[in-house]
Amino acid sequence: MNRRTFLTLAALSPLLAAGCVGSALKRPPVEKRYYDLEVRRSGTQAPRAGAPLLGVRRVQVSPRYEGRELVYRTGPADFASDYYNLFFVSPAQMLTQDLRQWLDRSGLFARVVDAGSLARPDLTLEANVAVFCGDYAEKPGKAVVEMQFLLLDEHSPDMAMLFSRDYRRETALAGSEPKDLVAGLRQAVSAIYADLEKDLAGLSLKAG
Repeated sequence: MNRRTFLTLAALSPLLAAGCVGSALKRPPVEKRYYDLEVRRSGTQAPRAGAPLLGVRRVQVSPRYEGRELVYRTGPADFASDYYNLFFVSPAQMLTQDLRQWLDRSGLFARVVDAGSLARPDLTLEANVAVFCGDYAEKPGKAVVEMQFLLLDEHSPDMAMLFSRDYRRETALAGSEPKDLVAGLRQAVSAIYADLEKDLAGLSLKAG
């Protein structure tokens, strides 16, 4: 390359770079879609006489599923997260809020409060999520949710465990779109919360 050619390319480089930047700025931004789980109990029951005060701690979610991106299981040990389709807030926040609201409307408790409340609860509920994803390893795809609940007695010196159970729900998806997975997860979580309410209703829970 002679000196004249080199100087010509050097003079054109800023213009070429500016052109690349300009074309990049003209490209439409990557569109992301955000979803909310929106698990809601239908109807509200009045608290029964002598019902205890329940504290619900923040739901703990497995590291595999704690991010906001939708998670897909594509093989026996293969997982992928979706950069373009996300929950508006983390699964832990959604599941915790919806669980508190669900149980507060069940009538099983005088009130349902979070762990930061100044009111001392009679009972404390802990929840852990082991699975929260779309399973596409086989056709048709399905939403899979697996949760564990522990109910503890706050008035017991050693925080006695009054109830413990694992729940798992698998819901066939209506389609292959991300919105179909969110709908399937919503249905699975709703079924688990309904089962939990039914089991808790069978216990003799009273205020301390």
